[in-house]
Amino acid sequence: MIQERATGRDVILAVAENMRSSLEPLVTKTIAPSLYQVYLHNADYERLRTIFGELEAEAKELLERELARLNRGASTAAHRLLSPLRAWRRNRGDQGHPGAPTPEAGAGTRTGAGTGGGGGDPRAPRVVSAEGRWFIRFQEDPNGALEPGDIQVVSEFAQQAAAGYGSGAPTHRISTTRRLGRSTTRRETADAATAYARIAYKDDSGQREFWVVKDEVVIGRDAPDVWVDLRLETSLDVSREHARLRRAPESGAFRIKDLSKLGTTVNGKPLPPSLEGSGEDERDRDRWTDLPDRARIGLAGIVFLDFERTAKP
Repeated sequence: MIQERATGRDVILAVAENMRSSLEPLVTKTIAPSLYQVYLHNADYERLRTIFGELEAEAKELLERELARLNRGASTAAHRLLSPLRAWRRNRGDQGHPGAPTPEAGAGTRTGAGTGGGGGDPRAPRVVSAEGRWFIRFQEDPNGALEPGDIQVVSEFAQQAAAGYGSGAPTHRISTTRRLGRSTTRRETADAATAYARIAYKDDSGQREFWVVKDEVVIGRDAPDVWVDLRLETSLDVSREHARLRRAPESGAFRIKDLSKLGTTVNGKPLPPSLEGSGEDERDRDRWTDLPDRARIGLAGIVFLDFERTAKP
């Protein structure tokens, strides 16, 4: 028997399929999620990890193409809906109806407008990336639920969420699983009732709280080029990606890893740094430490997070 495996092409297509399923209509525009987390079976992860950079670049290019395609379609659809009204207004103007706009006043047709080929209405709602850019992360399946060949993509919005959530905490997530060229998509709600843990903290923006609703969370300083789940407004002493929390699905317990330059503490005790070396020689030694169910996490001695596990396995 030939063992199934995930291909790079399948990974890229799964990201695009998830984006199409995750669009959130607003009033003047529709937003697409900015973050796509790609989960792979450990065998596929190890096999593809050397080309993650290529996969990320192609996935971002495909997402841009999808936005352009969706916007062309939205513009054409809006034009078709408005065409009867425009024709009526032109006819009324031709009959000399008092106050009716004339073609010279801006009610005239556009070149190619009735064909759907190149006209379109610039006022049609646009489809845009929520953050104006894309973030794609690759991770091994933390739950052991994926088989070789399976690809799970979970998308999230980086927008400020509803009351009760910290920056970066999503109100919902869309999960797409692709296997053997076929995909299934489901919506996952995320609220305090289903959260695994609560983090209370104070940064430059004031007193906040963050609900942990997934198995791995990245904590760091607000920066334009790095995705973090818990986004802190604070001094440069806190690294852009300062620490990570990871939940063990079987037990519900958490671990923590320090990825910073100036250190992370738990209940006043420094964590062993996970990063070694610098520049191109920097390596992540993947050093995790058990995190108590209640703990005070210090980031560079500047920001302190009060962590409390809220859910049992």
